[in-house]
Amino acid sequence: MLALLSTLVFAAAATFALGAGFVTFRGRRGQIAGLIADYRSLQRDREFLIHVTSHEPVAPRAFAAPQLRRTARRLVTRTEAAQVVRSRAVA
Repeated sequence: MLALLSTLVFAAAATFALGAGFVTFRGRRGQIAGLIADYRSLQRDREFLIHVTSHEPVAPRAFAAPQLRRTARRLVTRTEAAQVVRSRAVA
């Protein structure tokens, strides 16, 4: 009997909650429609900005990022490398 009474109380509470939600949403319908319209407008603005900024001309590489000139390095011979190692070992 207690289980049946508890079930009825929970069912009544759930029905009341759904009814209150329905009444609230019905009263706020204009505000909800305005929020959805704002969301869609912002989405269209975002898509337009992406469209506008994605169609820019490609700059030539020489102007955008010029290649740096590298100085030629001379090759170090094995004897010079050995001398450097010995001088570091002495120091």
